[in-house]
Amino acid sequence: MLMRMIAKRILTLPLTMLIVSLLVFSCISFSSGDSSSFILSEDATDAEISAYRERAGLDRPFSEQYADFLKSFFIGDWGYSSGGAEIRSLVLSRLPVTLSVSFFSLFLSVLIALPISYLTMKRKTIRSSAGTGYAVLVSSSPVFLLSIFLILIFSVMLRIFPVAGYVPLSRGIFLHLGSIFLPSLSLALLHSSLLVLMFRNALRENMEKPFSISAHLQGMKRWKIAVRNATKPSLPILVMLLGESAAAFLGGSAAVETVFALPGIGSLLVSSALSRDSLLAGTIMLIVALLVSLSSLAAEIISILLDPRNRRR
Repeated sequence: MLMRMIAKRILTLPLTMLIVSLLVFSCISFSSGDSSSFILSEDATDAEISAYRERAGLDRPFSEQYADFLKSFFIGDWGYSSGGAEIRSLVLSRLPVTLSVSFFSLFLSVLIALPISYLTMKRKTIRSSAGTGYAVLVSSSPVFLLSIFLILIFSVMLRIFPVAGYVPLSRGIFLHLGSIFLPSLSLALLHSSLLVLMFRNALRENMEKPFSISAHLQGMKRWKIAVRNATKPSLPILVMLLGESAAAFLGGSAAVETVFALPGIGSLLVSSALSRDSLLAGTIMLIVALLVSLSSLAAEIISILLDPRNRRR
């Protein structure tokens, strides 16, 4: 059953990537203007524009451009951006930034959500209402607004973390984590709200199961029942939510990277879309689609392995 599911999901990966790339490539290619209006000067002549479009292949039909793009991507020759930079080097130099922010955001979201879930697990209490209020307030706040709020507190007022910029891991672990802490915290706060609501509900349901009631009648304290009896059956839903959060971090980091001036994939995608660079934008979206699909698949596999009922089904 598990191997069949894995094989089925892997076989759907090319179709997912094909649909994503076609949508992005079409939106940028058929939008008003192309990369020539951003690369050439304003006083460029019609002859210079035509020469650039011919050199970049922009004068060819859409089907030919898209077919060449797919062929180049899958053979590993990603070509050059409209600015003349090699796309493979450009993407590989920025991918570690997005991955580090995403993984650190995932860690922080768990660090935030788990204590709140356990503390607000009991129904109809002040703590339960406070936990729900936190989840609703944070989930309804745009991520760029959370980012600016964190900058005002931790960078402007307290001066603990830098306002913007990125420090690579090679310059030291603490400097690296300091440069990505606020952007990671922005994403973690946003996605921890869903973790709190869903994981807390799973804990509540398992606290009302016969095995938990029996442990309570035997005199076991409530927090011990939650940790020992209710946590394990609640882990599959937690893993699935973390997989969805990881996919959201990878696919939706553009706003945070723009606010904090991080040289990641998200900010590169924004700049490529603004400059109408369909080749670069399509390549980034294919890579993001692949990473998102793999993270979702990994979360689904782990959740199945954690739940014996799913393994039997």
